[in-house]
Amino acid sequence: MALTIAAVLATGQLNDVRVTSGTSMLARDAESARVLTLVAKQGGRVVPALVVYERAGPLGRADHAAVRRHIRQFAGVQGVIPDKVRPIPSPDGHALQVPVLLSGQQGVLVNPIVERLRQIVTTDRPPGLSSYVTGAGGMAADYVESFRHIDVTLLALSLAVVLLVLLAVYRSPILWVIPMLAVVVAYLGSAAAVYALARAGLVTLRGATPEVFTVLVFGVATDYALLLVARYREQLRVTADQTAALRAALSGGIRTVVASALTVAGGVGCLLVADTNALRSIGAVAAIGILITMVVMVTFLPALMLLGGRRVFWPATPLPGQSARDGVWTRVADFVGRRARLSWVGSSLLLVLLCMGLATVDASGIPPSALFTMRTDSVAGHEALKRHYPANAPVVVLSKEEVSAAVASAVRGVEGVTSVRTGPPAPWRVLDVVLAAEPNTHEAQRLVHELRQAVRWAAGRDALVGGFATELLDVKNAALDDALLIVPLILLVVGLILIVLLRSVVAPLLLIGTVVLSFAATLGLCSAVFTQLLGYPAMDASFALYAFVFLVAFGIDYNIFLMARVREEATRLETREATLHALRVTGGVITAAGIVLAAAFFVLTVLPLVPVIQLGLLVAVGVVIDTVIVRSLLVPALAHHIGQFIWWPRRGAL
Repeated sequence: MALTIAAVLATGQLNDVRVTSGTSMLARDAESARVLTLVAKQGGRVVPALVVYERAGPLGRADHAAVRRHIRQFAGVQGVIPDKVRPIPSPDGHALQVPVLLSGQQGVLVNPIVERLRQIVTTDRPPGLSSYVTGAGGMAADYVESFRHIDVTLLALSLAVVLLVLLAVYRSPILWVIPMLAVVVAYLGSAAAVYALARAGLVTLRGATPEVFTVLVFGVATDYALLLVARYREQLRVTADQTAALRAALSGGIRTVVASALTVAGGVGCLLVADTNALRSIGAVAAIGILITMVVMVTFLPALMLLGGRRVFWPATPLPGQSARDGVWTRVADFVGRRARLSWVGSSLLLVLLCMGLATVDASGIPPSALFTMRTDSVAGHEALKRHYPANAPVVVLSKEEVSAAVASAVRGVEGVTSVRTGPPAPWRVLDVVLAAEPNTHEAQRLVHELRQAVRWAAGRDALVGGFATELLDVKNAALDDALLIVPLILLVVGLILIVLLRSVVAPLLLIGTVVLSFAATLGLCSAVFTQLLGYPAMDASFALYAFVFLVAFGIDYNIFLMARVREEATRLETREATLHALRVTGGVITAAGIVLAAAFFVLTVLPLVPVIQLGLLVAVGVVIDTVIVRSLLVPALAHHIGQFIWWPRRGAL
């Protein structure tokens, strides 16, 4: 506790060490990432922004004069790269766009520059003239702004969720304090460790990593607290000796918590092999948070439980010889025991039915105009561009000076290229190219592919294609490549851990199969909801992979809660009876744990970013499906139906 307080006092907020610019969201060795690096080395990284002016009718002299004044003021803004620009009129004469180049060098924040540009364009303008700052720079600024001040809200909501669940589960005015204190210490300790590692450059926090970390640690810590407190209360009904009760509770409880934490950390840790920087960021930080949470919950929480003793359970104080009130789960276990085949066949068919929604999955990526749930200035500007200009996707082509003429000619010959602006002579000459498509759409991806082919034909490796539209495509391709590597890897890692824990081959295969089916059903259901009810046009390219990692890890986590207890009870009972007994005593705990984790991830929906909302909703729905259907019916029914063979190649659980 003292170490945690000292660490927290010596650190700051995770948002202070978040990286949101440059190559932070790209993949290692992606072509667009190489373009960014070369531009930065050659003359400083550049982030293009677009200032858009529009009027309901034709623009007048006063409008043009105001735009010229603003352009002169732009040149004096620190962080704006001096460049001779002229306003580009729209074909209908109702709009003007002004390209502005912003410094994207290390240590230079884009959002203060964009904020200053927005202040300029909203003052000293004629009545009726609207103005927006959009493009890659405007989008990046709004993306960063969406995280400002959200961490405090997210933390408060996470605390409220944990408190409400603990009060509902324990129905005690005192008991909730012990797990709540342990959960807070686990979060503060793990956050301090992540902050220190980030400041030292050992880990990097990218995108929404701090927010995912917060809800993950609160959810997992509460799960472990619920499990250990339930085991302690169970033993207090067996013996009057509180120390002996705690020792007996921890003998099985700590093994389960450690096995669970190692499995979840191992699962999310598989993201470390990803090429996508954002995936590696979440994998590293999540694994660190889970392992530190495990240490706190198996050391600090038991000490608090021993200090509190039996009296903290008041008014439902557990006494020796007292039977547990588990009527609901006794009835569920009895039903599974009587109708095992009906239970697993019926629940399997329900999950398969939900899988039909997979036909609606579209992981092509979310267009910039649909990235935010609120109407940001950059989105409004993007919509203004679509109203008055042909669709355009900005691309940057780099070519070595000696082949720049051939590359420029090849680029101009590509169908869909609407403009090419050649930069000054340099070792790597810059060509600013505009494609006739909206970024992050199928058409933009097709045009980028054709452009790259033409450039390769003209100059081979002496030319590269990058820029905003290309970065979105490279992120998508990297996510697909990562999925092909990480999905089998996480299944292998989790399977090996389960084999060691359960000392069986059949049981791990069974558990992994149910988790994969649960994930497919969840993805199908949520995809249908996203596209048919909520109106989201598509999913982020890496969305399904994030969801798979989290749902498989958490699904296996709850499998361990159940099957570790089955194996423990099978030392004295026949496997079928051990399964039903484990369901009776863990059903309430697992359900409560699932509610906590689902509610924690649902909190992510307060963020105004569609990809984060989709992730929060899918994990929340997936955890509920997993705890209500898979862990309550499917797994225990299958285990009961299979019987002793579930421990193959051993003859039993011993």
